[in-house]
Amino acid sequence: MGIHKIYVLTLLLTGFVSYGSELTLKTGVFTDKLPLGKGMSMKFKARVPMELPTEKTLGLILAFHPHGGNENSMINWPVKTFLERQKVLDKYVIIGLKSRRPERYKEHLGDWEVADHEPSYKVFQWAMKNYPIDPRRVHIIGWSRGGFMTTRFIWNNLKSFASVTAYAGAHSPDWTRESLGGYPKQDWVKLKWKDGIVNGTWTGKRFDYSVDLPNKPFEELMLKNSNKVKLSEFFPEFYHVHGDSDYVIDVNLTRCYTRELAKKGIPYIYRELDGVNHARVFQGKPVNMLVNDDVFSWIHATRNKLIPLSKVEQKRLAYMKSNIAKMDQGKALKYINEAARIGGPQAGEALIHAFDSKHSAVRIAAVTSAYSTCYGHAFTAKLGEFITDKDSSIDKDVKFNACHVLGRYAKWRQLDARKILTDAVLDSSLSQYIRFQLLTALSKTYEMMVIGNMYDDREVVQTLIKLLDDPDEGVRGYAHMILIKGTNGLGGFAYNAAANAKDRQAAIKLWNDWASKTTVPLLSDDFVKK
Repeated sequence: MGIHKIYVLTLLLTGFVSYGSELTLKTGVFTDKLPLGKGMSMKFKARVPMELPTEKTLGLILAFHPHGGNENSMINWPVKTFLERQKVLDKYVIIGLKSRRPERYKEHLGDWEVADHEPSYKVFQWAMKNYPIDPRRVHIIGWSRGGFMTTRFIWNNLKSFASVTAYAGAHSPDWTRESLGGYPKQDWVKLKWKDGIVNGTWTGKRFDYSVDLPNKPFEELMLKNSNKVKLSEFFPEFYHVHGDSDYVIDVNLTRCYTRELAKKGIPYIYRELDGVNHARVFQGKPVNMLVNDDVFSWIHATRNKLIPLSKVEQKRLAYMKSNIAKMDQGKALKYINEAARIGGPQAGEALIHAFDSKHSAVRIAAVTSAYSTCYGHAFTAKLGEFITDKDSSIDKDVKFNACHVLGRYAKWRQLDARKILTDAVLDSSLSQYIRFQLLTALSKTYEMMVIGNMYDDREVVQTLIKLLDDPDEGVRGYAHMILIKGTNGLGGFAYNAAANAKDRQAAIKLWNDWASKTTVPLLSDDFVKK
């Protein structure tokens, strides 16, 4: 730990004052308490880069611990661990919050209630005032009752956060002291048991959890932006992870919560983990590394949609938009790095002009920067143009990376990217090389589906099955190789890519029958494990 004196001086000179004299500005790893008045405080643990940038470029992640945890619970695992794996640890301030004392709680006899909302927000404000944090790169994450907190806390603070991540928990007004019938330690599963167990036997009946998404934020957006508004263009994005063998917090809680997000048109990703229980949602199986890597690469790529760019950022992007096509290579690459840091649709619209550069390294850098940054619809559409354009003068490396960047966006449920991929891969006029890249890109989404949730991206499954009847035998065979990974040992239904069209039909029918069962909604009475 150490006081970063140069940055403190900068704050004073610029008028960027601290939250108060109660806390000393520190770097490194430290634990402290923020005074809240009336003898109250909130304890937190922070991890701050030792060297602070002179501009507001850092991201911030606020972490909410599970029941019985504390401010230490999520700092190292998963946050520090997976930011390190993304090689971006020094670009973030991490703060783990500690819920207040149980005797102050009235609703649930557990961690994280409404009483924690204001103190948590004040710690956020303190961090924003004292460190050079980009307000468009602020995220919240929670596990178990911490997931309950993030998915409730967000609705009073929609403008402040770019993303919400909830592991093995989400908020429902059903979970109260009264509804639990005196058994708070059993959490939401107690609700399921009340309706689903008869004479000690589980009947399979599903508890349909209510989800309270306040209407006011939606009404305000509709008034300001007319009835044509798409909520996906304004709201924070959600990432949910839950094991289907969780006997502490019922997996149907997250299923119900994401169903309600879908009804509102709010962007979300839901990874359901087959056979994973409450404690193992973070660790113990290779799938957890796969999912956590995806979570933190998505966090790093996501930006707040409501907070405007600073005037300096606007000026840089305007200059880039007008000049990057004719810049020398070194200068252009620096501007591409800045666009990647800024992110969002404004940066994407400026970055598109880098594809007009005469330097191939600049064109390639423009597309590869999108692996770690989301750039919005215009940039995504431009990548789609590269894929379908048969002009041989377009860089092969640009086309290759365009396929795989779109694959990453599709994996993060950006629906425009998914549609570009599913439409293009069916186009038999494209080269086999490009179609193979598109299939590989789609396989990344499929890989995340087969771990438990086959419903949300079912269009990918339907597309792969259509390709079983493609004119190109190589494409047919590759699509089949991908599909087999999702059948949980059932095999390939005797499909033979080399067979003629008539002989393929019986196997294709079996594949369609399989898909009709495995891609039903997770809350459907017809849902069965694949």
